[in-house]
Amino acid sequence: MLTATNVTKKFGGLVAVDDVDFSIDDEEIVGLIGPNGAGKTTLFNTVTGVHPPNTGSITFNGTELIGKTPNEVAQLGIARTFQAVRTFNESTVLDNAMIGAIFGTDESVSKTEATDRAREALAFVGLDDRRDEEAGGLTIADRKQLELAKALAAEPELILVDEIGAGLTPTEIDEITRTLERARDERGVSVFWIEHIMEAIMSVTDRIIVLNQGEKIADGTPAEIRSDDRVTEAYLGEVES
Repeated sequence: MLTATNVTKKFGGLVAVDDVDFSIDDEEIVGLIGPNGAGKTTLFNTVTGVHPPNTGSITFNGTELIGKTPNEVAQLGIARTFQAVRTFNESTVLDNAMIGAIFGTDESVSKTEATDRAREALAFVGLDDRRDEEAGGLTIADRKQLELAKALAAEPELILVDEIGAGLTPTEIDEITRTLERARDERGVSVFWIEHIMEAIMSVTDRIIVLNQGEKIADGTPAEIRSDDRVTEAYLGEVES
């Protein structure tokens, strides 16, 4: 589905992503971990057209993404959430989800169709009964579920999820994790997930990719990642201590 080859992104003299290769398959949940500053969000930005890489190739279902704008990438079937929740707080929950439906499709989508997609996505995450409330009145956990609903309303094939567990209680993290699993199992959506909460990401992912100082140092199953000495030295030992 998604294939990246020799992706490098520089900001002046700083190499944020250094010659990284990776792939995401159909209906797969793949984690992306690494220390702060490892280049994880920058890698997401190269995929979604926010910061195109300096070198390399990123293809989605055979289409080259380099040079495409974020809305063009979304229209191909890639949605994302952000580490800092980006809801429109004075708009309703439904209007927020409708924005996702409209952004991820071409200009011909009707208001009725966008509304239907938005309500379906809100029902999926358990927020349809709150659709007429202002988004700013939701708890942080529900606002993060709304972020997922915005992404799902675009009817994507792949969602990039950036640290959605940050600031949540263990129970809320479990609920978000179940939503991601259900998106894969019930809607056939692949998930590429940045997370620092190891218990969550180890419990649900099929594979985990590890970045350190912009370089990919490992790519394997959760069990393989746990037993990888390079990963323990660079990241897991610090996180789990």
